Amino acid sequence: MGGMHNLFTLLTLLSLITSVTHACFLTAKWNLYVISNIEDNIVAHIKSGDDDLGNHTIPFNGNYKWSFCDRIDGRTLFYGYFWWGTKFTSLALFDDELRGPCALNKESGQHCYWLVRPGGFYVSAYNRTFANNYWTFKKHWDE
Repeated sequence: MGGMHNLFTLLTLLSLITSVTHACFLTAKWNLYVISNIEDNIVAHIKSGDDDLGNHTIPFNGNYKWSFCDRIDGRTLFYGYFWWGTKFTSLALFDDELRGPCALNKESGQHCYWLVRPGGFYVSAYNRTFANNYWTFKKHWDE
């Protein structure tokens, strides 16, 4: 009985510590960024199965950032819906497929950067200028 009580106490303390520090218990903490390289405002609606982050207006060279703990089963999914004038598109911003390209930069934690350009959507593990070839094209704007 004493061993079970000690285990319960330890798990409770770890849970409280991770809640207070916004750390993740047993999984990676991810930071995702959507950066607009469009000279007009764009609107982004970001959501997952658990969280609806709502609509966000992102100005030229502005960004929207959020953080989350990866699911223990590795099946985290965040989806984005984007509007730019009369154009619209939707795409997965984080899933099992995107974990690989986003996990390349482990020196500074788990980061995933999305660059929104007139030609479409690009993803990278690094926040570098577009000319540096760190970006992978993912999708065009829908017409």
